[in-house]
Amino acid sequence: MKFVDPIRDIKKISLIKNLLRGENKIRDLLLFELGINSALRLSDLLRIKVLHLFNNMEIKEHFELKEEKTGKTTRITITPKVKDTLAHYKELYPSILKEKDNYIFFHQKVTPLGSKNIGRKQAWQMINNWTKAASLNGNYGGHTLRKTWGYQARKKGIPLELIQHKLNHSSMKVTQRYLGITNEEIEKACNELDL
Repeated sequence: MKFVDPIRDIKKISLIKNLLRGENKIRDLLLFELGINSALRLSDLLRIKVLHLFNNMEIKEHFELKEEKTGKTTRITITPKVKDTLAHYKELYPSILKEKDNYIFFHQKVTPLGSKNIGRKQAWQMINNWTKAASLNGNYGGHTLRKTWGYQARKKGIPLELIQHKLNHSSMKVTQRYLGITNEEIEKACNELDL
């Protein structure tokens, strides 16, 4: 399996959001925002349905989803920025929200709209297009959104134990490897601490 990069630069995250918003690609913007804010695997993101995010057309505060890979149920907080995008989604796609079993990340060429979700390959291509449009160099793909959450959480000083729990990793060693802690970062930390 190839190593996949997170989006390390907050400005590039904002740029991708602005590009998608500017093109009125609200479904895609929601995929990006929910991906980088939920730490879900791509396969789990693509399974999200109306019933997960809305209750009688009202945006929920959180939802639970059983992860395909682990079988564990995880609770996802719907953050304020994601709620703003969901409000815009609600205005743009009211027909999708009429059926609670419709997929949020619907395939645009299948009718009725919402009856089929986009596939992993299409989502991978979307992520690659976004990162290229933001002039990011590296290897980006399906795990980029999840890794971005982990990377940014660590940069914000969130304890590794909480990151491990959120990512549903079995051990701290898995989380450390997943976050790609580099020798350069360790050296910088040592020089900054310099007791």
